Amino acid sequence: MPGANPYDLDPEVRALLKIDTFQQGKFTTREFVENMSKNMLKRANPKAFDPKPFIRTFERSIDELLKLRESVKKESKDLETSVQIIEAGHRKKLVELKTTFEDVVNSFETLETRINEVGNTAIRIGEQLETIDRQRLRASESKELIEYFMAFNRNDIAQLENLRTQRGKDGQFKAATIARRLNAIAKEVDIPGGEAARSRIEKYCEVLEKELLEQFDKAYRQRDKNTMQHCAKTLQEFNGCESCIKLYVNQHEFFITKVNLSQANEFLSSPSWSDLPNPQVPPPPVDQGLVELYKEIRTTVKQEAEIINAVFPNPINVMQVFLQRIFAQLVQTYLESLLTHAENDSTLAYLRSLAATYTATTELVNDLKGLDMRQKGNSTPSKIIEEGSRKSNTVAELLDQCIEDLFVPYTEGDRYIEKEKKSLNELYSSLLLQFNAYHIQQSKTQAGSLFKRAVNQITSSGGRDITDIVTTEEDGNLSVSTAMLILKIHAEAIKRSVKLSPPSEIPKFASALFHVLLDSIGKQYVDTALDTCLDQIIAMDSKSEPDFKPFTVIKLAKDIIHLAQNHFQVVILPLASPSLTIHRDLTSDKNRFMMGVENKMNSAVQKLIDVIIARLSYLLSRQKKVDFKPKDEDDIIASLATTPCNNCVEYLKKIQSSISQCLDGKNLEYVLIEIGVTFHSILLEHFKKFTVSAAGGLVLTKDIAKYQETITLFKIPQLDDRFEMLRQLGNLFIVKPEILKSVLNEGYLAKIDVKYLLPYLQARTDFRSTGIDTLLGATAEIGSGERNFNEKARARLAAMGLNINIGLGDMTFT
Repeated sequence: MPGANPYDLDPEVRALLKIDTFQQGKFTTREFVENMSKNMLKRANPKAFDPKPFIRTFERSIDELLKLRESVKKESKDLETSVQIIEAGHRKKLVELKTTFEDVVNSFETLETRINEVGNTAIRIGEQLETIDRQRLRASESKELIEYFMAFNRNDIAQLENLRTQRGKDGQFKAATIARRLNAIAKEVDIPGGEAARSRIEKYCEVLEKELLEQFDKAYRQRDKNTMQHCAKTLQEFNGCESCIKLYVNQHEFFITKVNLSQANEFLSSPSWSDLPNPQVPPPPVDQGLVELYKEIRTTVKQEAEIINAVFPNPINVMQVFLQRIFAQLVQTYLESLLTHAENDSTLAYLRSLAATYTATTELVNDLKGLDMRQKGNSTPSKIIEEGSRKSNTVAELLDQCIEDLFVPYTEGDRYIEKEKKSLNELYSSLLLQFNAYHIQQSKTQAGSLFKRAVNQITSSGGRDITDIVTTEEDGNLSVSTAMLILKIHAEAIKRSVKLSPPSEIPKFASALFHVLLDSIGKQYVDTALDTCLDQIIAMDSKSEPDFKPFTVIKLAKDIIHLAQNHFQVVILPLASPSLTIHRDLTSDKNRFMMGVENKMNSAVQKLIDVIIARLSYLLSRQKKVDFKPKDEDDIIASLATTPCNNCVEYLKKIQSSISQCLDGKNLEYVLIEIGVTFHSILLEHFKKFTVSAAGGLVLTKDIAKYQETITLFKIPQLDDRFEMLRQLGNLFIVKPEILKSVLNEGYLAKIDVKYLLPYLQARTDFRSTGIDTLLGATAEIGSGERNFNEKARARLAAMGLNINIGLGDMTFT
């Protein structure tokens, strides 16, 4: 542009150098520089770039921007100064407002205090006015009562009669109130001529009360609740509504109809009566007649609760009288009839009925506790409720007292638990009658029997001659099912005692019942069977094959004792735990009983083992002298074993089979070990007694092989080792003399001193003829330094709980 200053800024550039450009939200330096340079770029020569216009423009722009910054700083400083001035004024204003607010609060507090003072004064004035009003009212009523009293003194009751007859229900209620007060005054005030007034007032009150009761009775029959309510409210002024309550309860149809049925036992109609005395069936349901009675009670009480709530001023008192009458008259009478009927049947029937009726009555009481009885006033309970030391203020308390009164005659003290003990003794005596009869009859045939003490006890307690009862062997057998029934009967008794006994008495009652169980299942059942078992074992003769039935008795006794132990742990012990003394004594008695039974079983087992060993010894004693020195070698080849061997083997198989069916675990193992070890010892002694020829040696080894084969059925490694040693010992009878030395130095025989084998070698018929005696002299050093195997064997058996006499002197093996 002509005449323009080349150093002046372009107008578009100058427009960019304003504060508004930098206040935009999307300002960027790159965009700012591009906007300043775009016009210069248009004018620039693309072939020869000249930087001077750009330099001048940017230098001038910087100068303008510096001026702009100074301007902004100055403006910011001015604004900060203004803000500080305004803040100071604001703080001053806040202080002034705070002072003003505090003044207002103080003013309100002062005002509130003054208002409270005025209010208290007004309240005092109001109370004084109320007192004055009451005094005025009392004076007015007193004046009115004096006027009525003087009227009665003049025999003028027209005014009171007019009030009663002409002013409806309110007038009747007021007349009743005045009459009650006049009656009270007449009894306390002594004035000349007062006797006549007193007599007239009393007579008037009687007439008025009688009239009200007649109205109530009529309304009751017509179900007129409004009239009943008015009469009850009015009669409340006379005697707390006592006469009205009596009338309402005594004439109730429910008591008139049901009490006769209960007294006649017409409700005792349940089909389950036949099951009550049977311990083998579960307790039957409660008597159906009682169920129906309680059902009607629930319905009737629910209906009457609605009427009582609507009619009477104090419905709780009325319901208490009504319920008390139900329990004292209907329920108690029916329960007495039912329990008397049951007790005539049996003690168990009585106890089952008692428990069932208690449960049903408790359910009834819990249902009735839910009644919605509204307390309309604060008057004291009726005198009827207070009679008999009744202090109940609620329906629930009364019901608790009713159920206690019903059942205390049957449960107080030890009365109930003695019935339970009597029932258990009766049931157990009946259940075990045939069992005890069988064992008593068995004992009479055995002089010096261990069972005589039990015989005397049972026969002295029985009412009939038990020896005349026809019994079979089956009657005398122990039975797990019988034991289960005994425990089932006992568990049922325990369950009843928990239900019917006070919590504090449960440990003592559980202890008493458990001792009855110990006497029955212990002394009368298990002990009796074990005593007879011992007698039978003692009477066994080794010349005849013993019976293995005692092992069955021992097994059953063990199973029954385990059942009793479980019953004690699960049922008895938890009930006895609250009492440390009873818990300790019960556990001690139970353990003493268990130990006694275990000792008897151990004694029976040991005696039976002795009988078995005696039988085996007897069978071996039948061995003939020529069995191991036969003359006919053809018979030897044909023979598998000698007759005594076959008999012993057959008997051992029976032993193993019978004992395995009756014992198990360690008990089975210990018994078989003792039999096997003792029989092994007997065989060692047995083979010393016979002269053995070369052919007889074959017979002897066949016997030993058969013994060894049979013992393997016992499946006890200790016995297998012993009879393997016996087999090797048998080889001494059949090997040639020249190899005898090597045999003596092999296997089990190498562990035995030759001096202990000498008796067996001497039994060979060729002992001297073949120079075996010389050979033994040459091998005398074989046993030097040998260990004492016998002592080790004894120690090992003792560690297993056995006391076994091996019977070989010092000869043994490891």
